[in-house]
Amino acid sequence: MKTAMPMHIEPMLAKLGQMPRDSKNWGYEFKWDGIRAIMYWNGKNIKIESRNLLDITFRYPELLNLGKWLGKNAIIDGEIIAPDKTGKPSFSLLQQRMLISEKQFNKSLLHVKIRYYIFDILYFNDKNLMSLSYDKRRKILESLNIEHNFCKVPPSFRGKGDTILSVAREHSLEGIVCKKLKSVYAANRRSADWLKIKIIKSDEFIICGFKYVRNSKDKIGSLQMGIYDKNKKLIFAGGVGTGFSAVDHKLLLKKLQPEINNKNPFDEKMDKNVNFVNPKYVTQVEYRRWPKNGILQQAAYKGLRIDKSPDEIVLRT
Repeated sequence: MKTAMPMHIEPMLAKLGQMPRDSKNWGYEFKWDGIRAIMYWNGKNIKIESRNLLDITFRYPELLNLGKWLGKNAIIDGEIIAPDKTGKPSFSLLQQRMLISEKQFNKSLLHVKIRYYIFDILYFNDKNLMSLSYDKRRKILESLNIEHNFCKVPPSFRGKGDTILSVAREHSLEGIVCKKLKSVYAANRRSADWLKIKIIKSDEFIICGFKYVRNSKDKIGSLQMGIYDKNKKLIFAGGVGTGFSAVDHKLLLKKLQPEINNKNPFDEKMDKNVNFVNPKYVTQVEYRRWPKNGILQQAAYKGLRIDKSPDEIVLRT
């Protein structure tokens, strides 16, 4: 039976968790260090949306032929990554595409190579597939044999969680995602039917302030980060003062300086050199430890997340 193609779909999200005990009932995929992207092909035009429903099609012209490869109208879900020289996903490289506006985009940015890793199909040939189980959707997706220069369907491994986690650790990947084989696609939900197992600890935080490098206003010395608690109150999560490139310094200052408000959003007293800003921007941070109710330890900046809203950045207990 034909069904109308949805105009927008907010993606299903995974919960942070532990390896499932009933391993045979799950599929396992590698976790990629990129941005979520849902692609719509209506038989004539391609549209690509971020997880917060922003139209990002213009940033990835390499993918405009994907509809022809699919043939039938379709909606697919996946992750856009930018591989470095070794082939490992690099979030800092991807930022050069992520943060550019349509007016600023030019062909010189195509030197940052991207790949679209497609891991789900939500609509195909006039049929909504979201009520089908994960294993059935994967079977349909894999039957399409999508394998081109800029996109591919990475494998899903059945019942081999510990092995796949070991491979991810060996190759310094972010982690793995475990998906229950009989799970439906729960759009706009963070479901326990999908679990993310992290190897490299990484989370999003809200930029609430920054310090300049000593005796200079040309570089960021550190970012002061916050996260909302369950009552929507900002709590201090710590500072990050490493991981900035020359491009990062310039970009962050351009975005943060106009947002300075000099209002401390935290209960605790902060260093007098902090320039507090409106809590408008989200950053991705890697870290060694994050003690409960404590401060991040050995944190490093990875990049801005314009695909995520500060309202989403809530402490999960």
